[in-house]
Amino acid sequence: MKTLVTANFSDDGIERLESLGLDVQFDPIEERDGRMPVEALKERLQGVKIFVSGFEGVPAELMDAATDLDLIACPRGGPEASVDIGAATERGIPVLYAPGRNAETVADHTLGLLLSITRNISLAHHRLHEGTYTGSPSADAAEGGEREDVTWGIGKDSPYVTLRGPELGSRTLGIIGFGRIGRRVAKRAKDGFNMDVIAYDPFVDHVEMEPFGAKKLTDLQKLCRRSDVVSLHAGVNPTSRDLVGPAEFEAMPDHAVFVNTARAAIIQEGSLVEALQNDEIWGAAMDVYHQEPIAEDDPLLEMDNVVTTPHIASASRDVIDRHSTLIAEDIEALLSGDDPMHVKNPEALKEFNLTLGE
Repeated sequence: MKTLVTANFSDDGIERLESLGLDVQFDPIEERDGRMPVEALKERLQGVKIFVSGFEGVPAELMDAATDLDLIACPRGGPEASVDIGAATERGIPVLYAPGRNAETVADHTLGLLLSITRNISLAHHRLHEGTYTGSPSADAAEGGEREDVTWGIGKDSPYVTLRGPELGSRTLGIIGFGRIGRRVAKRAKDGFNMDVIAYDPFVDHVEMEPFGAKKLTDLQKLCRRSDVVSLHAGVNPTSRDLVGPAEFEAMPDHAVFVNTARAAIIQEGSLVEALQNDEIWGAAMDVYHQEPIAEDDPLLEMDNVVTTPHIASASRDVIDRHSTLIAEDIEALLSGDDPMHVKNPEALKEFNLTLGE
């Protein structure tokens, strides 16, 4: 059974697919320059029955061109970002996916960004490398003395003073969006740093928040006013797009830190830069941007009170291992006549009759 995998996939995952008797063609995106063009993908999909696509787009026209295609697997938490789910359903093609695959990794990255901005870790690193806090040895440097043109003591210009930041313990973390990632961030913040956690999510009941040490707030403005740190973890949908804007940043305390490892579309474009420039908040830590790659003249890159990473919150080897296992398990279940755990359009299963050995 011809199978094309263009997603990043673990060696164990490929071996598991092959153990099912699948003829696997493996062309992961991380070994190419980017997404495969639709026309090239149409050719590659001739005769393919199972397509595992991570970032390649799978529109209706591609499904129509791939006349043998019976199953699509997209190892992402939101497969609709790559696959036209409605078109797949109309054609009776189930779409498997991997919800929660990156929840642990993104939660880790969120806390890493938070520590980096509050304790000036990345700024200190940068200044050391550019020479701000280095200098020529003084005569007694070899004996433990100070350098002659920079002080690492406790004077007014020393890094000990200029890079001083707050502890996280007993501060309040406001989480917007309490899904898989938001819950893991809450647990890390509560258990690891003794932070008070409040959360805003119209779709999650307070009973679901309590095991993670979070208190539900139904008013977003109130959450912003009460938070020392506001962290975004909502998906993009009609209710969350442009959810955070000038009014929300104005409501935050002027010492507040804003963190976004979710999506830039949740923030009204330009509102964060304006809030930072107007000293409405103290700092920000970002992994996502309205324009990606971020423009080299973006104001965020010029601010010492902003930490930036290039959309890598989910970039861990463990994510690939995890989604490979989830997808391989569900393909095996489906081909064996069992129900898969994670299928985005279960109604398409009614017409699915592909089995092992075909």
